Amino acid sequence: PPPPPPTPQFLSVLVSLRTAQTPTPSIGHGRWPGSILRSPRGSGGFGYDPVFLAPEHGCSAAELSRSEKSSISHRGRALTILLDQLKAEA
Repeated sequence: PPPPPPTPQFLSVLVSLRTAQTPTPSIGHGRWPGSILRSPRGSGGFGYDPVFLAPEHGCSAAELSRSEKSSISHRGRALTILLDQLKAEA
């Protein structure tokens, strides 16, 4: 049988270097898996947000409030991980 179709997802990577000579950067990697809706829903966000289903909320990314989206999105997850690393290094 053919392989299953790929799962749509957003990816984000944030990198912090304290100085140009920093031997190892701090890296936050965020992943937001979802699925594609058959028709757009919502008016918030941009790009693919109206057709990207956020499974943990059962709605499109465009239907989420800005704070909800920031807490679960690929960017929000990458930032949380990066900030945790920076705090641990301090």
